[in-house]
Amino acid sequence: MNEESKLSQAQTALENARSVFVITGAGISAESGVPTFRDAGGLWKKIDPYKVATPEAFAADPQFVWQWYDQRRTQLLTCKPNPAHQVLALLERRKERYFLLTQNVDDLHEQAGSLRLSHVHGSIWQVRCMEEDIVSEDRRAPLPQLPPRCPKCNGLLRPNVVWFGESIAAAAVDATERFLAQGEADVTLVIGTEASFGYIAHWAMRARGVKGTIIEINLGETGFSSSADLDLRGRAGEILPRITATL
Repeated sequence: MNEESKLSQAQTALENARSVFVITGAGISAESGVPTFRDAGGLWKKIDPYKVATPEAFAADPQFVWQWYDQRRTQLLTCKPNPAHQVLALLERRKERYFLLTQNVDDLHEQAGSLRLSHVHGSIWQVRCMEEDIVSEDRRAPLPQLPPRCPKCNGLLRPNVVWFGESIAAAAVDATERFLAQGEADVTLVIGTEASFGYIAHWAMRARGVKGTIIEINLGETGFSSSADLDLRGRAGEILPRITATL
């Protein structure tokens, strides 16, 4: 099937869909200038993730870990939502049932206007007190003190993101399960992710169920592509406006 046929089928599927489930990964934010992790030139090519993204690394050197995250937070201030983020926010307003699960820790979806979403890997704009386990938002970048301290108890604060060896965000799991419990999604969009985490592929397949359609949008083929009904190759910021143009 050629690309034009795939785009036409995707457009028809979205037009007719009452319920839409969306999964996004690093690829959609990369179009806004946010560095990816595993691609050539990605963050994990420049630094060992086990030195900045594990509880053990933080316990050993919280100053070093926070310096790395503070740089990322500061860099994110220059990044803005791209057309893909904006189209998904519009799609949310057009559909009766809609839910977006993102693996990204930035807030570009929220900046674009998305409301019905959860961050399965946490948020880089949140901090968690190591003493009281209280989560709060702190959007200052750069932070005035590294490592930052809790203003209430002076306990050490950590980024509220999911590190290697930790469980994924419980609130995001609960929100996803509540959406899936309402029934299958007519369309599942898998955007900018290789869906290499088992739970991501599992949720996508559950959402499609028997009659739904999975549409994958990615620059290249992934390990999940064979599970998609339609695989669209290119930038999400160019493809999503095309397949939602009639909404």
